[in-house]
Formats: sequence, structure tokens, C-alpha cells
Amino acid sequence: MERGFKSRCEQMARSLRAGLGLAAYDPLTPGFLADYLGVEVWSVADLGLPEEDLAQLVHVDPDAWSAVTVSAYGRDAIIVNPAHRGGRHSSDLMHELAHLLLRHEPSTIILTDEMELALRVYNASAEDEANWLAAALLLPREALVHISSQRVSTENVCLDYGVSERMFRFRMNVTGVNSQFQHRHRVRRRQ
Repeated sequence: MERGFKSRCEQMARSLRAGLGLAAYDPLTPGFLADYLGVEVWSVADLGLPEEDLAQLVHVDPDAWSAVTVSAYGRDAIIVNPAHRGGRHSSDLMHELAHLLLRHEPSTIILTDEMELALRVYNASAEDEANWLAAALLLPREALVHISSQRVSTENVCLDYGVSERMFRFRMNVTGVNSQFQHRHRVRRRQ
């Protein structure tokens, strides 16, 4: 990641929320952002795949894939794995939206025989950037500070922001909010 990229992600999360009329600490659901960006979200079940292919993707090997961005009929769409729910689904969808927001150029494009659907594949650097932006969009630093100052429970954070506990703890650590509030609580206890 280039220098300043992580700060840029926090700024992008703040700007998008402001543009949507949300406070910097308000939850931003990936579905709401997809609607705002004009990106369609499809379940793989919506594609009319043969039953055995669908069963392989959703039941036999559901962890083999999460979500994928495609261009179909001149529009962007994201196909999501219906086997993934809750925080995993939010992260998957926000990750794909992050690729679009960052205007990542795919390293590979796979076309269907009819040339109507193009599957995008990104390099490792673009994947890392999309992961970072997705996490910042779901839980920006301002939201984490607000959550910590209000002493919101982990369970409520996960419900309100549509994230996994793992994502919440990751963001608390990498943003330094965990350390910041642990220090504040220690200082208050001494006083």
C-alpha cells in the first residue's frame, strides 16, 4: 500500500457518510452503499446456474468464494455467496464495493461465451487495498471512538454495524482506539 493510503481510506469513509447524510459514526450498510453507487447485488442463485453447479458453489464448497464483481450489460453488479451471512456477508459485499470505489483495474477479465458477462480478478495489492477500505467503511475510526466512549457492547456493535466480532476487534486494534481507551480508563481509575 502506498504511503497515506490508510488515512485516505478513513477520509473516504467520512466523505461517503457525509454525502449520504450520515454522521461520521453512523453505521453504513453495504446494501445502502451499493444502492447509492448504482451497483446491483445478486445472489449466485439468481444466475440460473445448473442445479449441480449451484450446489457445488453454495453447499459443497461454500468457503471457496465470497463475492465477485462483474460487468453485465454495461453495468456493475456484485454476485454474493448466499451461504455467507451476517458480518461475513457485509465484509464480502463491502470488499467488492471497495474495488469499485478505488477504481481498481482487474488483473484478469474472464468473459462468458456470449460476451455479456465479464468476471473481474484483482492482483494481491488491489485485494489488500480493498480489504483495508472495506474495513474502514464498515467501522471508521470515528465510529470506533464513539463506540468506545459510549461503552457499547461488542454484541451491539456487531448487530448495529453488521460486522463480525473478529472485524470489530481487528479495527479496534489497528486504529489504536483500543490502546487509546485502555489508557484513558487507567488514568481515570488512578484519579
